[in-house]
Amino acid sequence: MDLADELMTSERRLAHGRGAEYADTLTDDALVVVPGAVLDRDACVAAMDASDGWDDVELGAPRLVASGDVATVVYPFRGRRGEWTYRATLASTYRRTDSGWRLVLHQQTPEPTG
Repeated sequence: MDLADELMTSERRLAHGRGAEYADTLTDDALVVVPGAVLDRDACVAAMDASDGWDDVELGAPRLVASGDVATVVYPFRGRRGEWTYRATLASTYRRTDSGWRLVLHQQTPEPTG
C-alpha cells in the first residue's frame, strides 16, 4: 500500500467514525478547521460524539504532498445526511510517529453554494 492509500484509509475511517476514532488518530496538539470554528483535539472528539454522522460519504482521488515525516492529502469530499449534502475540499496533514501516522491538522473548504 502506498502512502496516499494508507492516509486515505485513515480518512475513510474518520469519515465514518465517532469521537473514539478521532481520539486515536489526532495528535495531542492537533487542530481541526471547519466552517466557522477551529477545534482542538478534545473539542473535535466531543463534536464527533455529538454529531449524527453521515448517512453516506464519498472521498475523491487524493493529491499527496510528502516530505520526510510529514504528509498531506487533499481530496474532494461529499457527505450526505438525510436530504442535505455537504461538498468540500479537505486537507489533512499527518506526522509519522512511533505509533504510525497521526493527524496534526485537518481543514475543510466548502464548495460554494448557489
